[in-house]
Amino acid sequence: MRQPTPHYYPLVLFCFIALFIGKSVLVYAEEAVSPSAPIILAKNQPTHTVVNKIRHSNSAKGTRVVIDLTRSVSYAVTRDPSSQTLLVKLEEAVLGKYLKLRPSYAMTGNLIDKIEVTQRGDKTVYISLLYKQLGSHKHLILEHPDRLVIDLFPPEAMPPPVAFSIQTIVIDPGHGGKDPGARSRGGLEEKDIALDISRRLKKLVESRLNKKVIMTRDEDVFITLKRRTEIANENKADLFVSVHINSSVSGKLRGIEVYLLGKASDKRALSVAARENAETHKDVVGFEEIILNDLEKDFTRKASLELAHFTNDALKRNLISKYPTKALGVKRAPFYVLNHTEMPAILAEISFISNRKEEKRLKNPQYRQRAAEALLKGIESYIHSLGVGA
Repeated sequence: MRQPTPHYYPLVLFCFIALFIGKSVLVYAEEAVSPSAPIILAKNQPTHTVVNKIRHSNSAKGTRVVIDLTRSVSYAVTRDPSSQTLLVKLEEAVLGKYLKLRPSYAMTGNLIDKIEVTQRGDKTVYISLLYKQLGSHKHLILEHPDRLVIDLFPPEAMPPPVAFSIQTIVIDPGHGGKDPGARSRGGLEEKDIALDISRRLKKLVESRLNKKVIMTRDEDVFITLKRRTEIANENKADLFVSVHINSSVSGKLRGIEVYLLGKASDKRALSVAARENAETHKDVVGFEEIILNDLEKDFTRKASLELAHFTNDALKRNLISKYPTKALGVKRAPFYVLNHTEMPAILAEISFISNRKEEKRLKNPQYRQRAAEALLKGIESYIHSLGVGA
């Protein structure tokens, strides 16, 4: 005969459930107010440049226009004599509150009549400098704080052509020999692709531009970074172009970017420099502080910037137009090989070997030829921009 259930069993069960629920609520409440509880940050931090303000000053030599930015920017400056407009295009940029409220304003002085700013789409800003008269202009990105400086000169103050010509170009295929550089999952190595593109570029420069080309390596051998710069300096080269293939721990990253020497544009730029310099992150940060106190003289720094922008534009027009990918723009990073050259120098990262789609492209000889032709177009555009004696 089954014994009857004691009457207090339901009461015990109720107390147990209440105790469990109460403890869970207490733990939840403690986690909600605990100062050590994790803070969830937004994953997509803004990557665009904010154009905060435009200012100008006049002097006996001309007019200086300063465009204040929140970070470095990829840009282009073009002149349209027919409409007397100097057009500045800023990529991955948005207008700040001040310029949204004041998109057009008159200028003082004899050169510029007014400035107009326009936001086109979500990521492009156009700044139109409507000039009364203009002889020449120069432009340069400066840091600390970030700003784009444009100097404008009247016709009578137009400086004479610089006695500078491009005769010798050094092409530097990254890595080599015991240093394979980045590797893909399929076994593709950066050193081989960089050498192939560089050889193709050498033939193009010699045949189409009729310039002397020196390769830091023309076979699968190891050349130190120090020796690469010595080769360029000993031969008194006029330009230095280092060819590399990008890589990332994330297989999703893709695109093409061009670097010049400077303080790292962002954390990833610092990582790229660390990988290409074969140094630790800490070493690169220390090296970065050294080069900031010894950044090349004004001419070489400006020339490197212009060469980088011409090359970046050529890659977009001639490579990305046929093989769509991300245009990651012109960036700065503390590359050893760029710091020790005595001439305008850039480093091009052609596609991500760590991205399966771009790895497949890099295996294709037609893609490598197209990349070489795009690099040629960048060099050619820069040479033509120099005018007489180029």
